[in-house]
Amino acid sequence: MRKALGRIGVVLATAAAACVLGPVSTASAATYGCNGSQVDSWSNTYNGTTYATTYLFWDGTYNCVAAVKRGSYYGTSSRIRVEGYTDVDGYVGRDDGNYLYYANYTWYGKGRCVAVETDIWNFSGNNIIQDHVPYSGYFHCG
Repeated sequence: MRKALGRIGVVLATAAAACVLGPVSTASAATYGCNGSQVDSWSNTYNGTTYATTYLFWDGTYNCVAAVKRGSYYGTSSRIRVEGYTDVDGYVGRDDGNYLYYANYTWYGKGRCVAVETDIWNFSGNNIIQDHVPYSGYFHCG
């Protein structure tokens, strides 16, 4: 019985965290307008506050990046941008706008290594995060 109560507590804590922070754990590609499987994720944090989580998906041909807002930004219109890069093509494109939940972008990745940038603006319109992953070079070669 004790073990069952522990699991219920974990479920309730996870549900409460989802309500406060937005999505948690492994992301579903389709939820964020992507295809494929999640191959990586990282938090976009500034001064101890996580403003978004960026997910990278791969379907065997295309990469898709989705930056999902967190905390007070989740469900509130504010500017967010994701950009894709490859070692073959350089800059390949972006999704940039005032969104409630996330920005996403899909690009061809077969035979390429990728890099991603996530930018987030605060409610005053100031760019507070410019997160280039990896810091230099490329990763997740397809």
